[in-house]
Amino acid sequence: MTRRICEHEVAVTQAVLSRQWPDACDAALRQHAEACEVCAEVVDVAALLREDYDEARKEIAQRHVPLPSAGQIWWRAAVHARAEAARAAARPLVWGYGIAAACAIGLMVAAISVFWPSMLPAFDRVGAVTARMAPTADMVLALLRARMPIVIGVVAFLIAAPIALYYALREE
Repeated sequence: MTRRICEHEVAVTQAVLSRQWPDACDAALRQHAEACEVCAEVVDVAALLREDYDEARKEIAQRHVPLPSAGQIWWRAAVHARAEAARAAARPLVWGYGIAAACAIGLMVAAISVFWPSMLPAFDRVGAVTARMAPTADMVLALLRARMPIVIGVVAFLIAAPIALYYALREE
């Protein structure tokens, strides 16, 4: 849809916004606005905007809210801009920390898997003690012995994943 342009649109808008419409403006401009579709629409919309503006000003005046000085507004904007720049600069570091944590967990699981066979005799000694105490403890220990690297990896992931997500996705 193409927008039609009227040469009197600016004059009509100025008359409405300066509160000269319809009484204090030129009669020819009023007649044109009644006949012109674009200017009639401008009168309707500009009048509504002017009413909203006046209502907002009345509400602000009734609240007696003091406005901060221009220097204070500028200072706040500068602080906000510096904080945003710091957050933007830190984003790659956060992702780097997350990747480093994931690599460390992977290396830890790999190291446990490599050194696990050398730790099995210790479990055999503990298993001999627990076998005398309760048959179910021996069964649980045998199950843990067989699946311990997987259990340690899963536990490490369950502990580290929320921490890594927190640091990666936090809003400072």
